[in-house]
Amino acid sequence: MLKTLRHWQYDDHTTMQARERSQLNDYFDAMRHALPLFRDVSHFEALPVLDKRFINTHREQLINPHYKGKVVRKKTGGSTGEPLVYYTGNEAQSYLWAGIFLAWEAAGYQLGDKVAFLAGSSLFGTGYKQRIYYRLLNVSVLSAFDMSPARMDEYDANLSQGGFRLLYGYASAVHRLARHRLASGQRLHHVLRGIVCTAEVLTPAMRADIEAAFGVPCYSQYGCNEAGVSAFECEHRDGFHLISSRSHAEILPDGRLISTDMANRAMFLPRCDTGDLVRMSSRLCACGRSLPLIDEVGGRQNDMVVDPHGAAVHSEFFTHLFREDPHIHAFQVVFDEQRLEINLHGTANGRQALDDEYRRRIGASLAFEQLDFIHNAPFLVQANGKHRFVIRRPAA
Repeated sequence: MLKTLRHWQYDDHTTMQARERSQLNDYFDAMRHALPLFRDVSHFEALPVLDKRFINTHREQLINPHYKGKVVRKKTGGSTGEPLVYYTGNEAQSYLWAGIFLAWEAAGYQLGDKVAFLAGSSLFGTGYKQRIYYRLLNVSVLSAFDMSPARMDEYDANLSQGGFRLLYGYASAVHRLARHRLASGQRLHHVLRGIVCTAEVLTPAMRADIEAAFGVPCYSQYGCNEAGVSAFECEHRDGFHLISSRSHAEILPDGRLISTDMANRAMFLPRCDTGDLVRMSSRLCACGRSLPLIDEVGGRQNDMVVDPHGAAVHSEFFTHLFREDPHIHAFQVVFDEQRLEINLHGTANGRQALDDEYRRRIGASLAFEQLDFIHNAPFLVQANGKHRFVIRRPAA
């Protein structure tokens, strides 16, 4: 797949559009044949926009009964904090990794190079198969769930001594490590060729800090796997190239991106609402790629949670903590310098015992003067109406 995408990305615009339209028609015909749920829909644009609630409610009706390949179960909290369970297959998984490799190659990566992941469970697994896979890829994991000053000193030492050619991770975690490196005044030697940030918005100020700290170019990658979105910055770093042979993208009037993963035939998820605000561009990049160009991705910035003593965890720590609890449908974490408040939405079955267990696990990483659990209270909402599941309490 990687070899194919290396070639396809430079096809002319007409060829690329024809390929996407053919793939979309084939996807729509296969879905109507397989799923009674959409059998009477006459054309693709008449399909409803699918949000997480719809997918979770109709999960069994969206699974392709004719699919005979390997099925991979996925679970994500996403930017809304509402867990989503979905299934994907071999082709979509191949596209996922091929898209990641394209992003890495733009940053100077070559297959076989040593790579450091600074991330949480959404980017790396913990089973033995995942450990073998990462060993074969020459990947080492640095956990974004522990970003204390002492741990960041250890990460910096690893990057300077381990021969890593690429650093890949959450934008806020990489930025925090860069700020720590700048504040320490140390410039430990490394052999990085580039840095690729993902999962969150990389602001110009964050990029500047990261490049000042490490002295190599910093790139951004954007993805939403359940919707088939995989986009990356090229050498010019002037927008995100969307891999349109996998993702059929549409922009709603309010700027939200909805996308269809045409490569996922294990479970049909047409017109999936990513919840992300995206601005597309009609221009072509100077690099020569004809892939559709995203000018800007908004609304994916999440906070690092930092306690009064300087210990910190990435916001994905809480997604990982709560996503397997069947009693929790959604959550929000709100914090300031002294208080951490966790608002859990769901049923109250066995809540006190669970709250005590969560209190113990959070306390092992963070030490706030006050740690409170509340249940089913209204969420704090941003000015643009979007819910973030981890948020710094606004100053009074």
